[in-house]
This record gives sequence, C-alpha cells and structure tokens, in this order.
Amino acid sequence: MTSQAGTKVALSGAGVLDMAKAEEKKSEDGQEEVAKSKFPMWVILLIVAQVFIGGGVIAVFLFLSGDKSEEVVEEPTVAEQRVEPTQSRDPASHIGPQFDLDPFIVNLIDDGRGPRYLKVEVKFELESPEVKTEIDSRLAQIRDEMLMLFSSKRFTDIETVDGKRLLKNEIFTRVNKILVTGRIKRVFLTDFVIQ
Repeated sequence: MTSQAGTKVALSGAGVLDMAKAEEKKSEDGQEEVAKSKFPMWVILLIVAQVFIGGGVIAVFLFLSGDKSEEVVEEPTVAEQRVEPTQSRDPASHIGPQFDLDPFIVNLIDDGRGPRYLKVEVKFELESPEVKTEIDSRLAQIRDEMLMLFSSKRFTDIETVDGKRLLKNEIFTRVNKILVTGRIKRVFLTDFVIQ
C-alpha cells in the first residue's frame, strides 16, 4: 500500500503539478491577452492625442499669421502723389515757422584722445509765429543753456546717431523749459562737425 499510496501520491502529485502548470498557462495567456489588448489601446490613445495637439498648434499658427494675400498695397500713381498745397488733408504735416540760431563752436570734454571741437548749427520748428518773438527776447538764455549742454558732452556721447538723437531731445527739453508763451515742436541739427 505504501508503494501504491506512494505511487498514488506521486501520481496525484504529478497530476496536481500538471494541473497547476495548465492553470499557470491559462493565467499567463489571460494576462498576455489582457496586456495585448491594453497596449494597442494605449498606443492608439497616444496617437490620437498627438494628432489633436498637432492640429491645434497648426490651427493657432494659421489663425495668428492671418491671410497675407489681402494685404497687398498698390503703389499710388504719380498723379495721385501730387497734392496741391491748398488740398492738403493734414495741416499738422506742414512744417511750422522756423527759427535759425547762429552756429555754436565749443570744446568737448577731453576723453583722453586730445582736445575735440564741436561746430553745430541748430534750427527750431515753432508751434506758432508768436513763439519767434519770445525766442528773440530770450535768445541769450537759450544760447547759454545750449552752450552749457554742448560743452558738457564727450566725443563718445555724440558720435553715434543715437547720441545725436539724445542731444536733440535734450535741446528740445531745455529750450521748452525756458519758453513761456509757446514751445518749439522740433529741433533740427543742420550742421554737425566734430574735429
């Protein structure tokens, strides 16, 4: 019996092992089937999301860039460019009364390259003709303010275009602080020589 029981045990043990292996295969196949079914769905969702995001980016780009074909501007003909002075649409585009100052010749601050001289001629565009009489009466104050401004500059301050623009803005501000009845509209540097 023992041998039969041992054989039975062995047989029943082998049967149990075979059944466990069969169940393991079933569970592995089931997991593989579940994993296989989840993997393609995940990939499909990722691709769909990327397509939507890409489409959204392209739509925003096209919307923001607009249609440039509508912005074609035709050049005016020569006859259209010619405007009679009495037919001017914008009176502010006309240059107002002007005032010329005598030339200034000043020493610039020495920046280690030796003495430098500045010769500059300035012209003002005035707001109204009445400002011209005020400038005539305050000419000494205006010239003094401008001489102090020019002589406080270095060559490196005014050698560039931006430096000249800043200088014009400073002239504009300082002269308009002196004037009471009107103001200047623009400053023109008609001659500018540094030696």
